[in-house]
Amino acid sequence: MAGKKFRESIGLNDEIVYHYCSVEAMYGIFSSKSFWLTFLESSNDTSELKLAAKSIKEAISELKNGYPNGEYDEIFNKIEIAPKDNSYNKYKPRYRYYGVSLVKEKDSLTHWERYANNAGGVCIGMNIAIIKELLDSYGIIEIFFNWLQSNPIKYSNKEQIEFAKSSIEADIKGLSEKLKGFRNVDHICSFIYYRTLSALKPLYKHQGFESEKEHRICLTEGEAEANSKFWEDLINKSSNSNKELFKNMSKNIYDLAAKLKVLKKNIKHQVFKDGIRSYYALNLENIWSDELIPEVVLGPKCYQNKKELKNFLKSCELIKTKISVSKIPLR
Repeated sequence: MAGKKFRESIGLNDEIVYHYCSVEAMYGIFSSKSFWLTFLESSNDTSELKLAAKSIKEAISELKNGYPNGEYDEIFNKIEIAPKDNSYNKYKPRYRYYGVSLVKEKDSLTHWERYANNAGGVCIGMNIAIIKELLDSYGIIEIFFNWLQSNPIKYSNKEQIEFAKSSIEADIKGLSEKLKGFRNVDHICSFIYYRTLSALKPLYKHQGFESEKEHRICLTEGEAEANSKFWEDLINKSSNSNKELFKNMSKNIYDLAAKLKVLKKNIKHQVFKDGIRSYYALNLENIWSDELIPEVVLGPKCYQNKKELKNFLKSCELIKTKISVSKIPLR
């Protein structure tokens, strides 16, 4: 990757978030240079993945009232009835989501006890700006990047509606800028609806979990392939001015998903403490460095020898990764 100054020049400020886990899990992450994205339907929130559709409906209603001149009424109406567009079915996401949870707090007793082997594990610092830089390097327009995303979780109903509104507005305005005559592109309003639904479902959780302040990297299974196919199918139907864009979009989406090993064919299975579960090992080898992983914090009850850990980190190309110890005096 190009470095901090370059990231800042394209509007990406370094941001460190933390993943709490056992020492054993840390060993697997660093040895494979990958983070496991596990099936979200197995999460501890029973309302997981069930909140977005209602928020989108309310968001569209508010958006209609927000444009009194009717500038986008036709588009809003088409987005609203998108679930009835049966001809779009082959492109619809199948809504199987996989994710890894991160938080902004690096020394939280709640997270130590809940997610790091009862405070005997570690928390791993990750600079998510470097992941976003990788996505940017493939030249994929952000509007078309819902299949793999890195975002904070939204908890309140008001926040969820506002986020849905901003997502829909950004898509419409972004498409207006990027695609000439975008309103005439087949299924574009259905694409916006399902893109928004697909992106928001794994980012909305019940307000009761707000104290966790979760940040999530999540994958919509099979959506990279579907997105790639969608733009490939549009090449011969579109004006010459859009053909090259669609061709590059289709290729870059598929190539990046293949490099990250998150195509459907890359799915894995493992026995966890509560049974067999599926997951994707998000391959970060191409951006793996101590800049991506700047810090490892040992938990209050973690007895890992720091010198041994330092040697292990060096073997995993994490030369400058800082090792610190929790300041929580847990007995």
